Parts: sequence; structure tokens; C-alpha cells
Amino acid sequence: MRFYTVALLVILTIVASQTQAAKILFRSNFGSGVAITAPYGFFPTGNGAWQQITGTDKDTGHSWPINALGANFSGLQLITVDPIEPSTIGYYINNTIRTITGPFGTANELFQNVKIKGDVGEGGSQSPFMITRPSTIGDVKDLYISYWIKYPADLASKLDSTVSSGNWRTQFEFKTGGYDSNIGTGDYRVIINILKDYDGSLYWLTRGDSQANGPIPNVTYWREENRVVPVPVGAWFKFEVYWHRSSGSDGRFWAAINGQEIADYRGPNMGIDNLPITRIMPHNVYSGGYGPVESHITGFEVWNGFPCGTGVSCYNFDKIAPTVPASLTGRLNKFASFGSVTLAWLPSSDAVGVANYAIYRNGTKIGVSITPNFIDTISGPPQGGLYSYTVRAVDAAGNFSSASLATPIVY
Repeated sequence: MRFYTVALLVILTIVASQTQAAKILFRSNFGSGVAITAPYGFFPTGNGAWQQITGTDKDTGHSWPINALGANFSGLQLITVDPIEPSTIGYYINNTIRTITGPFGTANELFQNVKIKGDVGEGGSQSPFMITRPSTIGDVKDLYISYWIKYPADLASKLDSTVSSGNWRTQFEFKTGGYDSNIGTGDYRVIINILKDYDGSLYWLTRGDSQANGPIPNVTYWREENRVVPVPVGAWFKFEVYWHRSSGSDGRFWAAINGQEIADYRGPNMGIDNLPITRIMPHNVYSGGYGPVESHITGFEVWNGFPCGTGVSCYNFDKIAPTVPASLTGRLNKFASFGSVTLAWLPSSDAVGVANYAIYRNGTKIGVSITPNFIDTISGPPQGGLYSYTVRAVDAAGNFSSASLATPIVY
């Protein structure tokens, strides 16, 4: 009997060590309600502009622009190799949200297409998907980002290892800033690139360096190559990245592709002046190869730590549905031409974390909420109709709980 008790304790200890309480900060599938603004804020040089992502994602309940990390911009930067204006920028870069077949069926994606980029061996035009934040509000010490991405099937043929600097394509970056309070001049960068070797194979290169557009000389502090984990092309794959910033040995930068680590650097990851992160580029449509440069992204998430356990990938990790929302109540307010139903329930729990709640009226989904409450509006004057409300909890992996007990409302 003692053996089984000890074994059970060991199992519970292992499970507990693999999970931690991380909080989801933002989640978007670029679903209905999300839009991209027209280019604005054209650069004085004429070589670029900005596009904001706006609206509430009806899939997740989260709203753009991102209200986390102290962000003052979350959207797309457009940088062009030639001077442009509003009537010509579309010839160079096109960013759009559209409905496609995603990793799990019909979905919306952020599609980015840099159509005119410059000569092979030159970066030229680029369109980073970017989150910016002031340098005066402190650092981003711990962060986990994930999304699904698909590259064109001809990615390898667009990279040229016979031309100097013609063999790279950027996946991810963050940069510090703050010299003279300028968020665009920093002392440290982490970048993940896809490179093409002379034998035609693709591989991953991750490095920490000083190339953050600041005044200090370029220095590479660390680099990790990975030639084992494949670079998927023509198919959706899950990209995950995490960092813990520190000037000591407890610093970490970790990244994975479909659950397989491509980098796990341990050690200092601060610049010489310990400047904070001001620019996070979850993805940058940027390459030294041939154009056009394209990317497809969906299922974007930001957490304040590892969601599935320290150093544990969330790829195919979470198969357990959240608990059923309990104690659903509804309060009706009647007005002359409409009714307002205020719903509330007890929060659900989940092995990783509840992402949102789906609300149903008479079996039809009417909305989502990231908090355990929701207000529904019934149009028209009271007619004595019966409305039955239920709620299901949803986690970030898309697992749905069973429906709550129904709450009837007569209006």
C-alpha cells in the first residue's frame, strides 16, 4: 500500500512541476470584427507608413489595439525600398484579413504580401507585425507568444545561398530602445531567421546581439543554430517563443516549432545599458531573397509566462476541456423597444487556462466574453417569448466545456 501511495505522490509532483499559473494577456484569431486600417502616418522620407489593427474579435472577445504590455501601437509597419505615397504603397505591400482554410478548418488569417522588395541580397521592403511600447514604463521581463503560420511552398527557391545575404528570411524579433527616450534606438536584439545552406537545406538561426538601431557597435553575444527541426513550407505550423530577461545566468530565450525546440539559450540577455524592450515583432515579412515575400498567420496569443509548464510546448498539449460554468443567472431589464439581459456565472477552471466563454441564446451562439458576465440585448417590445441562455467555457486550445445549466428569461 505504501508503494502505491509513494508512486501516486511522485506522479502528482511531476504533473504539478509541469504546470504553472500563467495569465493570458491577449488572444485573436483575426476573426469577424477585426479590421486593418488604411495606411497612415507616412514617413517624412516617403519610405513607409503604418497600419493599425482594430476591432473586437468575435471569436475570442479580445479587442485590438492590444491593451497589454503598455502597448501604444499594435499593427503593421510598412517600410518600402522606394519612396511611396497613399496611391502607390499598395504596389509594394498588401496586408489584409481574409477567410481561408486554417490549421483546423475554416479560419481567418492575417495575410501579408511584400510584393516589391528590392534586389536579392538586400532586405529592401518589409512589413513587421509589431507591438511598440514606451521605454519609460519598464521592461517586459517574462512573455510567451504563439501563433500558427504558413509559408509558401516555394520558400526555399526564393532564398539564394549563392548571393551574399540572399539566403535569409526573418521569423521573429524583439528590440530594446530608450537612448535619448527614443524607442527606436536600443542596445539589444533577439532575432530568429530561416537560412538556406549551400546544399539547399533550410535551417533555423537564433541570436542575441546589439543590432537594435542604437549607437553602439554591432556585437553578437550568443547564437544557436538548429539543423534538426525542419522548416515547414506549404503547411501550417505552430510557432512558440518565450523569454525571461535578466543580466544573470537565469536569463532565458526559448523557441519551438510544432513542439520541437529550435533554441533554448540560458544566460544574460540584456544590453550594455539594460534598456527595456520597446519593439516586439512576433513576425516580420522580411527577406534577403527573391520577392514576393508572403506570410499567413492565425491563432495569435500572448501570455505572461509559459502556459503549459516551464519549458513545455503547448503544441498538442491541452486535450482537457474546462470545467462547466456554474451558477448561471440572468437579470432582465425591460425598456420600451428592447430588453437587456445581464448574465453572470462562476468562473471555470482549466488545466492551462480559460480563454473565454461562448454565450448561447436558444442554442444559437450570440457572443463571447473574456469575463464571467455578458449583456444581451433583445430587440423589440416584450411579447412573452421564452429565451433560454447557456454558457460554455473555452480554452486557448479550442476545447469547449459542456453547456451550463440553462437560465430561462421571459420577455
